[in-house]
Amino acid sequence: MNRYELQVVGHIDARLARALGAELGGRTPDGLSVLVFSSIDAAATYGLLARLRDLGLELVSMAPVAPDDAGAADPGAPDGGPAMRKGRERS
Repeated sequence: MNRYELQVVGHIDARLARALGAELGGRTPDGLSVLVFSSIDAAATYGLLARLRDLGLELVSMAPVAPDDAGAADPGAPDGGPAMRKGRERS
């Protein structure tokens, strides 16, 4: 699961953040709201972006957030990245 921090122009409260499927990460002094979004795949990320657009909210930035726990990385992966699921692959 990937986590992203988004900065949006204007005041977003915790209730609207939850309705968007995100958490309110706070506000900046220059009037931006910070949202934290956990995405299971690209479709979920694009869905959030579409909801922001539909509400007329202006996205200023979107950046990946490093995982909080060190156990999320797979030390056996070539770059120490996330562990891949083991199991049958679909063709």
